[in-house]
Amino acid sequence: MNGHLFNKIQYNFFAKHLKADLGRVKTAKSCQWVIDTHRIGRIVDGYWLYTEKDRAAIIQLVKSQLNVDLLFDAYPAQQSRIENAVSHNDEKMNALAVSKDFVLVNSLNNLQINSKILEINAFSSLGIYINANKIETIEHKHIVLVENLAVMANLAKLVLLDNAKHLVNALWVYRGDVKREQSTGRAYDFFRRFKGSHQLLCFADCDPEGIKIAMTSGASTMLSPNSHALINFNVGGHDLDYFKQDAAKQYLMNKSNQGDFPLELDKLLTVMSAQRQTIKQEHILAHQIPLSVFTLD
Repeated sequence: MNGHLFNKIQYNFFAKHLKADLGRVKTAKSCQWVIDTHRIGRIVDGYWLYTEKDRAAIIQLVKSQLNVDLLFDAYPAQQSRIENAVSHNDEKMNALAVSKDFVLVNSLNNLQINSKILEINAFSSLGIYINANKIETIEHKHIVLVENLAVMANLAKLVLLDNAKHLVNALWVYRGDVKREQSTGRAYDFFRRFKGSHQLLCFADCDPEGIKIAMTSGASTMLSPNSHALINFNVGGHDLDYFKQDAAKQYLMNKSNQGDFPLELDKLLTVMSAQRQTIKQEHILAHQIPLSVFTLD
């Protein structure tokens, strides 16, 4: 855990106030943190009070942690752990995620990247991680951005209808999670980089949030069950997710009101609204629900 290290917010807070050297600052979270973590200063009547000795202690502490001068230097740019290890004992300090440049990709057949054919072995059921910066060409004609990790491990279980059968030769890219070690941003950057040369598809949950993900992903088409599948879908338990996605529903309603909403998506939303029903990708896999390609334009 690096909770004792100055993050960028704390660094900028103390840089601003210690330069003024007033001896007192209206209390903020950074003040309570420096007291709880480093026992520097004290809070009285809503103000953090510090002495010249406290001021010097913080400056020295920052110097020892980040090797910069709090009063004169900007917060240091993040580096890789290996770059940190050149000059610092704590290789994790202010370090970039190890996997920041990597994306998870898979294929139903083999990977065709950088003019090479790479076989996916039986033990790589999720696919393989590749350094996105090193990919210059993708020989697959279609690239599919996938919302949920379960899909990446079960591509062979997808039931592709006639207008989607070409995706057996597609490159499938996991969009990542909202976590530091698997940021969605890197996958989106990689995916959108090939917009001018490949057909980009998005495969997300069949719910308002999933449709919004598809429409904002950069894809021109989406892979989805049709409205009839939604009408006939029924499993045990209550489907509460539809009621938790107000922001996505409003986004889609605004798009629909603009008059350029694709017909098939309009049908899906109409059925969702009438039945308050959604289908997650895990349901699609478990129930072998057929999938078609729909335009997003």
